[in-house]
Amino acid sequence: MITMGSKITAKYAGMCKICGSDWAVGNPIFYQKEPKAICVDEGCYNEQGGNLTKTFQSSFNQSGSYKKENLKFVLPDIEVSDGVKACAEMVQQVIVVAHHLAISMHPELDTESNTFGQIRSKLTDQILTTCSMREPKS
Repeated sequence: MITMGSKITAKYAGMCKICGSDWAVGNPIFYQKEPKAICVDEGCYNEQGGNLTKTFQSSFNQSGSYKKENLKFVLPDIEVSDGVKACAEMVQQVIVVAHHLAISMHPELDTESNTFGQIRSKLTDQILTTCSMREPKS
């Protein structure tokens, strides 16, 4: 089985068995489990059968921080009906209720955290679903 390797931060000090290059804890190294390939030099790593994958690295810049992709949202130039505006206002009201409900259920969570946002989003969905079940069918 051939797997893809990657550039990682060394957890242990070591030395390449092929070229003799050494590395310390925290140094960047090229590593692949099968077939075994490890070195600080990319050329030596490749000669050992290393196959560096770029799959996950494309979302990160050289400093290792995530680079956000800019998106262009195109809004249609249309008139919005009063019915849709009323529904949107209801969604806003439900978000406020879900926010306070999430705080009462999970007071230990930071309201700016992803976990809190996921809980609030789920509660919003549940409240809207419950409201739609209560509406008379026409």
